[in-house]
Amino acid sequence: MKLRLVASVALLLGLAVVFAAPSKEADRVEVARLEAGNWEQFTPEGKEVDAIYGDFVLRNGYLTAVIADPLPTRHANMTVRDIAGALIDLTTRYGASDQLSAFYPGKRVYPFRRAQAFDADGKPVSLKKAVSSQGKSGSVTVYAAAADNRPAVETTYHLAAGAKHLTITTKYTNSGTKPLTVSLTDDVRADGGNEDMLKSPNGSGDLFWIHDRYWGQAYGIDSPSLAIRSNSNSRTSTLEYVGDTGDSKVTLAVGKSFTLTRRITPGRNLLDVKSAAGTLRGKKSHPVEFKLTDGDKRGIPNARLEIVRNGKTYGWATTNRDGKLSTSLPLGKSQVKISALGVAITNQPLPIEVLDGEQEFTFALSAYRPGRVAARITDTSGKSIPCKVEFIAKDGTPQPNFGPVSAALAVENLIYSESGKFTHQLPAGKYDVIISRGPEYNAIFTELTVPPGKAAELAGTLKRTVKTPGWVSADFHSHSSPSGDNTGSQLGRVLNLVCEHIEFAPCTEHNRVSTYAPHIKRLGIEKHLATVSGMELTGKPLPLNHQNVFPMKHTPRTQDGGGPVTDVDPERQIERAALWDDRSDKLVQQNHPDIGWLFQDKDGDGEPDGGYSRSFPLIDVMELHPIDNSLHLGPFESLRGRKGNSRIFNWLQLHNQGLRIPGVVNTDAHYNYHGSGWLRNWIQSPTDDPAKIDHMDMVHAAEQGRSIMSNGPYLEVSLREDGSKRRVTSGQDLRAASGKLRLEIRVQCPNWLDVDRVFVLANGRKLAGHDYTRSKQANRFRDGTVKFDQTLDITLDSDAHIVVVTGADKSTLGPVWGVRWKTAQPAAMSNPIFVDVDGGGFRPNKDTLGHPLPVKFGTRKK
Repeated sequence: MKLRLVASVALLLGLAVVFAAPSKEADRVEVARLEAGNWEQFTPEGKEVDAIYGDFVLRNGYLTAVIADPLPTRHANMTVRDIAGALIDLTTRYGASDQLSAFYPGKRVYPFRRAQAFDADGKPVSLKKAVSSQGKSGSVTVYAAAADNRPAVETTYHLAAGAKHLTITTKYTNSGTKPLTVSLTDDVRADGGNEDMLKSPNGSGDLFWIHDRYWGQAYGIDSPSLAIRSNSNSRTSTLEYVGDTGDSKVTLAVGKSFTLTRRITPGRNLLDVKSAAGTLRGKKSHPVEFKLTDGDKRGIPNARLEIVRNGKTYGWATTNRDGKLSTSLPLGKSQVKISALGVAITNQPLPIEVLDGEQEFTFALSAYRPGRVAARITDTSGKSIPCKVEFIAKDGTPQPNFGPVSAALAVENLIYSESGKFTHQLPAGKYDVIISRGPEYNAIFTELTVPPGKAAELAGTLKRTVKTPGWVSADFHSHSSPSGDNTGSQLGRVLNLVCEHIEFAPCTEHNRVSTYAPHIKRLGIEKHLATVSGMELTGKPLPLNHQNVFPMKHTPRTQDGGGPVTDVDPERQIERAALWDDRSDKLVQQNHPDIGWLFQDKDGDGEPDGGYSRSFPLIDVMELHPIDNSLHLGPFESLRGRKGNSRIFNWLQLHNQGLRIPGVVNTDAHYNYHGSGWLRNWIQSPTDDPAKIDHMDMVHAAEQGRSIMSNGPYLEVSLREDGSKRRVTSGQDLRAASGKLRLEIRVQCPNWLDVDRVFVLANGRKLAGHDYTRSKQANRFRDGTVKFDQTLDITLDSDAHIVVVTGADKSTLGPVWGVRWKTAQPAAMSNPIFVDVDGGGFRPNKDTLGHPLPVKFGTRKK
């Protein structure tokens, strides 16, 4: 039966009623074990896909499910551990967008160590190649052996042809000599990290659900005979299966079994999931189609519909690019709230009534007339250029939200464009716009008026004013979803890097070797961004035992990408990383250390004991951020509420003791909203062309300290003996018997940064007469791009390492890198130059800078 009606509703909306029949699903189930020959055919898509070779796949025409190979070493990532026999990927086949980290049958109590696939008749099948069951079913069973006080467990994942759900049954068998009590529990990892990942409210019900509204994936879990009591946090949900008494435990007599059945249903959205899950429970839903048009009769793409029934939210769904949405709803009256671009576009909920049969609801939202921005940003030669564009609404214009911090191209109010050319919908109104590409380019600060229903042209030329010949910008530390500690899109990470003009970035996901190369190729940005495979090896104790390592051999589709595992002993972990890949040449970076703990106080008792000394020769560089602490040297620091030993101060102390480990600063970015870019290293390079960067040149330059650390200002430092033409730079040694030196310092900034201070450190102490401020030595400073360009005469009586610091006491980074970093002070610091005055080779002076060498913060004994 097809109904058609027209009614008038508030806000000049038209309501009408039509539905397109659903497509016919395939009538077979395929079972496979992933290998090189079938990977492309069977592996699903999605930001959270964790499948590797050896895992099992069940697939019909509607969904794909991946069950992890039941090996004791099988882990998805750093935080999703022990996934042997767990369901790790599940998504619909059309619009595939896996957002499931893991469904753990039995709540990780039972170690599954064996698996077997079965055909539709329950017969074991070999998985040397895919097995198809036409019109029938397939299954994979994983087994956990009995142990003391633990039953034998068989969990079967069963998929039928045409089914929109995967059935999971767990059979508990008491093969012991006394009764056993078994908890009927599972747990689920589906990580949040953004406002669009929602889960069922804690409590009891027939259906537990998860819905990532932005990434377009929802899941529903139910049991045919039991209710579910759930308790969730941003990562994990615990599910207890309870009967009428509210008890989630069963007692098994000797030799007896109990079987728990669950069904997990994937869908594009919560409405689809509730419809499919409701059908399983005898609750019929009816097909409906929504069509949304704006005041110019255009379809409204990516509009979010919130369905309200009986005063409570029933679910959400999103329109397609044509402004249409096909789903199913229960009979009866409901209300619809509609928003787009993060902004409500209906003043009040709109009433609908679902009747028997197929229906179409057409909402002609004539009061809604969004505009568009049509951008074309180029470099000074008129060529396309990657850039970041921020839209800041003003004068009553609603602030748009294009997507959560985990998104890729459009993140909150930012557009990352790999070419500078894009068209994007915006609420009509007025905006301040910031167009930028990192600190080597002047930013464009402009205004934009977006007329209703029309496109506003946004054109601009990004001028590269800061000149950096022989040096390239690098960030050695960033993350995305494969790390397991965040849900950021890895494609978004790459866009973030290139649009902030990072020219070299190794891939450093936690505890797995990974690569950015496919994303770089997909975006066509090889000429802008160089990369290499690497990893961050993250063990305990935290936060000490973190090391970034690159290059690392990437073995795709294998456990940890072929990388090493962690160790509770930092010395063994660092040694393992350094010697991996047959002792290959690589950079080992110690991440954000408590320098006292690492180098002085191994057991953390507050007494110096020599630290983790076996690792010292293997650490090539160490992170020193926040770099603006270089402007306020002292033994302790505080950053966003974290108090601790000052890394920069302690690093200078270590150099005075003779431990030469160059410093680096990196963003350690986890999400894509102004994540990468605000910290960087300029690395000396034989080429200025990112497409020609050799990653080993980056490794060797960093190892030698030929780098500058900065949150924006570009600092150039060179040193020569008076009367000599030989110049050295950061990280290098200079023999200067006369002790008379010429120190050349040059500081450049784009139009959105400034510095008002430059000073020189000799052996970690300010060198008398060489602390310059704009307020006191105005003649030393300039306006424009070049802020400081001076050759200073320095006299040394003994060996010294020379460090130059520049920054701003009276200005901040400002808005280009977002609200989080706008109040930080601009700063840059060189790595040391080592000056040998007496001719015996550089000798450290052992000065502790007026403070004891550090121990683990907070443990020093008085």
